[in-house]
Amino acid sequence: MKLSNFLGFVVIVLLSECSRGDPQHPDRSDATSNSDESSDDLTNFLDTDEDFDDFESSNLRHHPRHPKKPHRHPKKDPYHPYMLRNFPDGFLIGAATAAYQIEGAWNVDGKGISIWDNFTHSHPDRIKDHTNGDVACDSYHKYKEDIKLVADMGMTHYRFSISWPRLFPTGFESVPNLKGIAYYKKVVAECLRRKVMPVVTIYHWDMPQPLEDRGGFMNADLVPYFVKFARAVIAALPEVRYWMTINEPKLICTRGYGEGAQAPGVANTGYGEYQCAYVVAKCHAATYRMYKQEFPHYTAPMSIVIDGEWNEPATNSTRDIEAAERRNQFEYGLYANPIFNGNWPQVVIDRVAQASAAENLTRSRLPAFTQEEIDNINGTWDFMGFNTYWTHLVSDTVEGAYPVPSYQNDIRAIISNDPDWNVAPNGNTIVAWGARKMMKWIKDNYNNPPIFISENGVGDTGSSLKDYDRILFYHDYMSATLDAIHYDGVNVIAYTAWSLLDNFEWLLGYTSHYGSYYIDFNDPHRRRVPKTSARFLKDVCTYKALPRREDLIQYSN
Repeated sequence: MKLSNFLGFVVIVLLSECSRGDPQHPDRSDATSNSDESSDDLTNFLDTDEDFDDFESSNLRHHPRHPKKPHRHPKKDPYHPYMLRNFPDGFLIGAATAAYQIEGAWNVDGKGISIWDNFTHSHPDRIKDHTNGDVACDSYHKYKEDIKLVADMGMTHYRFSISWPRLFPTGFESVPNLKGIAYYKKVVAECLRRKVMPVVTIYHWDMPQPLEDRGGFMNADLVPYFVKFARAVIAALPEVRYWMTINEPKLICTRGYGEGAQAPGVANTGYGEYQCAYVVAKCHAATYRMYKQEFPHYTAPMSIVIDGEWNEPATNSTRDIEAAERRNQFEYGLYANPIFNGNWPQVVIDRVAQASAAENLTRSRLPAFTQEEIDNINGTWDFMGFNTYWTHLVSDTVEGAYPVPSYQNDIRAIISNDPDWNVAPNGNTIVAWGARKMMKWIKDNYNNPPIFISENGVGDTGSSLKDYDRILFYHDYMSATLDAIHYDGVNVIAYTAWSLLDNFEWLLGYTSHYGSYYIDFNDPHRRRVPKTSARFLKDVCTYKALPRREDLIQYSN
């Protein structure tokens, strides 16, 4: 950065500190970089001589319901008077990955076969480009480089997951694979060396295949095996700062055990979604209770990560409003309500019971919790892990045809997109105010828990290192997060970009690129190459602030 521009920026920061005491803006803090070293090539790219003149705050925005088109015409708030829009003191900004998507080394050092190993090897046609995660980003061998990238961007934390079959190859072993334990201890140690907080997801979709052969999340007998796995992870990694038990149970249950579209590929709609949700809740709660009882000297908070997509009523009609709320409860409340409030959401209980009766079943397809289970699951959280990618318009529809069991019939709603919305190449809608509304909904339904945004990002075709659209995406969603904090009173404590690296994106294979670092998966060395969004994220982390949207043009060159 030019000296004159840097001095000007310092003046701007000092002026922004005058905002202390403004009731709409919490105290601000100076930001520091977490990196203690820099590499010649990557850091030189991140520290390019860019002009930061007019690096001002974005206009704050409200998005109240518009009488006709609430999703198209959000109301603008008064212009924010300060030059920088700062994040609150202590706010965390990091990046995320997941074991199967980046590690590779699928059969190295005693690792067993996971459900995704089996799924991609047995059904390559289910993956868009017929690929798999056998090598992926080769992060099993390049983890030090990955963590350095996080540190070079000045991020506070790195979220990664533990491969279950790397620790317990079949899931049935009584003791973990020591080589697997040693690997993750090295990953955590490298995070600490780089002054990056390790945030660990215990389970991110890669169950040992032999456990799935016994029913996986359809079988409640899985619970003690899950707890054994979690206990081994927790005991081995005492320095972890945040624990996340299970990632995105909705996708595990709806796609894995309902539709059968992704691993383990069990198609059992109308039954599988609910039995899976039941076992997931029991696995999570048993892990949380074990953690609090057996590791009382650990201070790291623990919770689950639930993926939430905002459902906006397509019209202001009562039927559409009720349908949107119903879909929120089925798609989010089904997994959050037992943990944060106790029991299933009442609308889910009522709807599935009604549909089951119409199908001439003698009992509901939704498993009933005992009172003991309700009490044991309720309250097993220290924060809300929240992944957000989608917004939909929702319309009510007629009852489905019976007696065919169907999860979608149970919800009774039709989703669509507004034609004015931006849509990513993979189909994700880009609607930042939807994420804000979803966080407000979480606040209102679950007594305003601390929200840790554990994933948010957008995929592209990977055709250019100048990923300006990703920068716009991150800016708008971060801005919406600040709106939720300052205007809606939502207790958001962290934002995590998905993803650090281009990686294996499940059913999309390597066709969808989410990383701020590009990887050529035909390159045997899997060299990491920074995209322009890496520089944007470094600036945000360094200054703990967002520029005005119109000033993002500096990143387009």
